[in-house]
Amino acid sequence: MAITISSASSSFAVSQLGSSQKSLASSLEKIASGQRINKAADDAAGMTIANSLLSQARGAGQALRNANDAISMAQVADSALGQSTTLVQSIREKALQAANASQTPETRQALQTDINKSLAQLNRIAQNTTYNGQQLLSGTFTGKEVQTGTNSSETIKLSITSAATDKLGDPTLGKLSEINVLSPESTQDAIKIADKALEQIDASRADIGSTQNQLASTLNSLTATSTNLLAAASSITDVDLAEESINFTTMKVLSEAKTFALAQAKNTNKQNILSLLQG
Repeated sequence: MAITISSASSSFAVSQLGSSQKSLASSLEKIASGQRINKAADDAAGMTIANSLLSQARGAGQALRNANDAISMAQVADSALGQSTTLVQSIREKALQAANASQTPETRQALQTDINKSLAQLNRIAQNTTYNGQQLLSGTFTGKEVQTGTNSSETIKLSITSAATDKLGDPTLGKLSEINVLSPESTQDAIKIADKALEQIDASRADIGSTQNQLASTLNSLTATSTNLLAAASSITDVDLAEESINFTTMKVLSEAKTFALAQAKNTNKQNILSLLQG
């Protein structure tokens, strides 16, 4: 006759031991990773919120990089316009020099040659000032949008007028590219054209400076936003190491106790079987 020994307490102990070991492994994973949430099962709702916050933080981080790039681009343009200002000032000085009644046709021609060299240099600056492959002072950099937020509508527009000599000057007296000091009469117009060109360059630099200030303000705001979003996500996902260490130690003790209890249950079953066989 077969003898079957069923132990409900033994089955229960096995079940409880398995549960404890899973909890122990989960606690160990949290301590090792520093994360309270390593998988959806740890906290599904918390993971959803944390992922949303991290997504927003990544968007803010990209906007931050965009703003930094735009500031760098504006600095390149402003620096080049600074060189243009120096050249136009030099042209104006030569026009003033040519206006002197003591000048001869030969000396005026020499001054005109120097002016032409400065005009050529101005055009090189206008054509060759680039950032990331884009010309900045040729007149083609207009209405460019910089994404400075996590929403599509959060943009700053940047436009830079042409610094080429045929785009600078006085609409009535003439373009800077046409300036000449070969006669006493033309030198007076040359001075006025140079003055107008300086005003135009100054206005362009003022616009760039205003945009830089706007970008710098946005940069500060984005930095604070990104920091706050990351802190909020961390408060949800990061583990409290002290608390989790206590939790791990507690579960380890319980797991060992359940292992001992299971071993005792098995030994009891063995003793019962031996007693039946010997009876």
